[in-house]
Amino acid sequence: MLRVWRVFVYTVVVLTLGVLAAVGWLRFTAPEAQRQPDWSLGPPLPQAFGELASVGLPHEDGGDRLVVLSGITGFGRVVDDVFMLEPGADEWQRGPSLPAPRHHAAAAVLDGAVVVAGGAESLAGSPWQGSTEVWRWTPGGEWESMPGLPEPRWGHRMVEYGGRLYVIGGRGESEDPDAPVASFIYRPDHEGWAVASPLPAPRDHLSLVVVEGRIWAIGGRSPGNTARVDIFDPGMETWAEGPALPHPTSGAAEAAIDGRIHVYGGEVPALFGGGIVEHHWVIDAGSPRREWREAPPPPLAVHGADGAVVDGRFVIAGGASRHGLTSLAAWRDTVQVLDRVAAGRD
Repeated sequence: MLRVWRVFVYTVVVLTLGVLAAVGWLRFTAPEAQRQPDWSLGPPLPQAFGELASVGLPHEDGGDRLVVLSGITGFGRVVDDVFMLEPGADEWQRGPSLPAPRHHAAAAVLDGAVVVAGGAESLAGSPWQGSTEVWRWTPGGEWESMPGLPEPRWGHRMVEYGGRLYVIGGRGESEDPDAPVASFIYRPDHEGWAVASPLPAPRDHLSLVVVEGRIWAIGGRSPGNTARVDIFDPGMETWAEGPALPHPTSGAAEAAIDGRIHVYGGEVPALFGGGIVEHHWVIDAGSPRREWREAPPPPLAVHGADGAVVDGRFVIAGGASRHGLTSLAAWRDTVQVLDRVAAGRD
């Protein structure tokens, strides 16, 4: 019996040392930001984290403040942190914490307030248990509850258009990643959320932008990555298939600036054979040809960073420079900024 116990202890020690060595190697060999045309680095975030949400919030004195919130840091700690970068500032400020920790949540701006919807509170379980909670924060105040989503969501995206909020994609109550997932619309002049037509091809970890009166759902995962693009007409509440990405991706950062859509990064999450997608694609939504083209990549390839438009610039804050489970050893505090002129360049 003593011998069995010694073998057990020895095995545990060896495995623990192996894990620590692997984590140390991943951190030591983590990619560093490289100088790239049209891109610059902003003030680093107060902490390294990813699977977060970020928005550009108009400031009462002009310009936009960058708000970055929720996500995962360290070896799986889900956070309720909120950080803000005021226009022209070089240092981040801490905002009021979320009512509860969240990861894979979605955020948008509505009537001068930041709105956060859904997400998961824990990393336990498979699939994760999404939330129906929706919170709103107006500068100078505290977070307050809004009407909850009709169903739980995580890994979705949310945008504002025409004074309404649209929640699209993500994972719901079903354990089947291919099960249809309804879209939701919030109208301030109505009670609660209305259920709208689901994505024609269900997926989570997608990108979502509004451009020229249409909502583009780009890429995503279900469970493998897809290059598919679907375009939603808010007036007719109908979907049409759009021009597919040149390469499948999920967990990418996105932005729409001057009629052009930017999609960068993402991951192939498989532990073996996976990796970070190192492409920056741009498409002119108003062009008759509507073809994706390759553009200069940011200084550091990441996934799980979301994307925000701040004063007409594409900003990618945080994320992970490694994929899948190895993300836990590769969260970043990097803030990457695409020059305003370059963001709208053909």
